[in-house]
Amino acid sequence: MKKQPKLWLRESCVHDLSRDWTAGSFVEMGAGTGYMTRLFLDRGFEGACHDLGDDSRQMIRANLADAADRIRVPDQLSELAPESFEYLLAFEVLEHIEADLEVLRQWMAYVKPGGRILVSVPAHARKYGRSDEIVGHVRRYEKAQLRQLLDAAGVEGIRIVNYGFPITELTRRLSNWLIRGDRSYEELSPEQRSIRSAQAKPKSISKVLALFGDQWMLPFIIMQRWFYRFDLGDGYVAIGTKRIAQP
Repeated sequence: MKKQPKLWLRESCVHDLSRDWTAGSFVEMGAGTGYMTRLFLDRGFEGACHDLGDDSRQMIRANLADAADRIRVPDQLSELAPESFEYLLAFEVLEHIEADLEVLRQWMAYVKPGGRILVSVPAHARKYGRSDEIVGHVRRYEKAQLRQLLDAAGVEGIRIVNYGFPITELTRRLSNWLIRGDRSYEELSPEQRSIRSAQAKPKSISKVLALFGDQWMLPFIIMQRWFYRFDLGDGYVAIGTKRIAQP
């Protein structure tokens, strides 16, 4: 499956913010097809990843079969030991969850005190559109809202980067226009939309992506770094540390 521009940009931003991390154990929530999991495995990390969909977990196991000795894919999170991981990863997951704080706190229970957190979410409520609706997003975040969420879940030393500008201002509008008549998701529950969005993109978007080579994204990957500190792009990547309880 050809990558959308926003995935190229998010992947680059995630690497920029975690490039100095020492390889260790991670747990990834809402891992989809295991694409981002693979990126961390290739950097020497190991651990576990989980997704709500049965077929998604089977897909992850198939996609990461060559690394089965370094990655677990439990059917239930309860199979994992509390405070057993050094890193928590969650990419484009929290925006699908109504009770985001409750769920984030549950995830945090699997991270060691002092462990690192890395999450990404879509940015700016005013940008919510058809492309959010059909994949089951219940919100897009504002920077202050995301910071407050992480703080309430026990994260400190929070840094939030806004990525994607300027190209996502065009690609978001184009995506919303391309799928303006797409009704294929309407019979699905929000959870089903979320699971499906990780596995396949609407056909109209896939057809457009097929017209372009991957190399055209490189200038925008470089350019977005100039705007990380401005609140202009389409998404946030946030990092922080699990707060150590005071005695």
